[in-house]
Amino acid sequence: MFSVGSQLPLTEGMEGSNDDHPIIIPELSMNMFELFLSVAYNSWKPEGPTHDDVLDLLRFSNKFMSQKARDVAINHLHERRFQHKPYELLALCLEFSISKFFVPAFRHLVEFRIRDIPGPVRRRLGFEVWNAFVDLKELLDEHNRIIACEEPPIITYSPYCTDNTACFIDWQQLWWNSMARFLLDGRNPQKFNEAIERFQELGPEIGRVNPECWKTLLQTVKKATAFCLAFDLVEETAQQLSAALITEPAPMLTKAELDTLGLPSHEEIL
Repeated sequence: MFSVGSQLPLTEGMEGSNDDHPIIIPELSMNMFELFLSVAYNSWKPEGPTHDDVLDLLRFSNKFMSQKARDVAINHLHERRFQHKPYELLALCLEFSISKFFVPAFRHLVEFRIRDIPGPVRRRLGFEVWNAFVDLKELLDEHNRIIACEEPPIITYSPYCTDNTACFIDWQQLWWNSMARFLLDGRNPQKFNEAIERFQELGPEIGRVNPECWKTLLQTVKKATAFCLAFDLVEETAQQLSAALITEPAPMLTKAELDTLGLPSHEEIL
């Protein structure tokens, strides 16, 4: 009935009448059609679909409005999202209007250096995403430097602290020589959570900081209030981009709903 990518000569008015006059769908590759059959009958090759297969399923779902093919492809990508670079996932989200993993992919992208993102991918991400990413990186770098240079204040000294001035001076030095170095290390800058973990291991090296004051200050640092501002900024930017750029296609009617309306289902049409 159907021929995929066939070059058979057409006879006007005879398409689909018999096996010798198939309905030719030039936009549909053989692989796409086989994948559609795998989705329709839930019968996959033992190794499962490849990444290229998943992309073909997404193209098929866009072209022929197959909700099931789209759902299968998106779920497959989501299950294997850690096997792909975040910028690759973002490009797919934009190309196929997928919101499911846009935000976590953008959140992960922010951890990358700008120069590590290939030029062709930058173009696929588009001006809005790339511009937001670069602006956000600059804001986060500035915020990082502020945190490194401004130690949390000692609000109240412990009653056991006998030299508040020495405690304060050594606390400043301790912050600059440890936390600031962790965050601003040119060769191996630490993420916030990694820097905090390393910072709390400095117990024996706190100089004249009173041990009780150190415990209180460490609790303040572990709350990560200043760091949370950066996390919130990333999350807000990702959510805004997703809302502005991703419009999920409207879900198609189920077979039961189509039957109620007396309309043929997509499977029946295909």
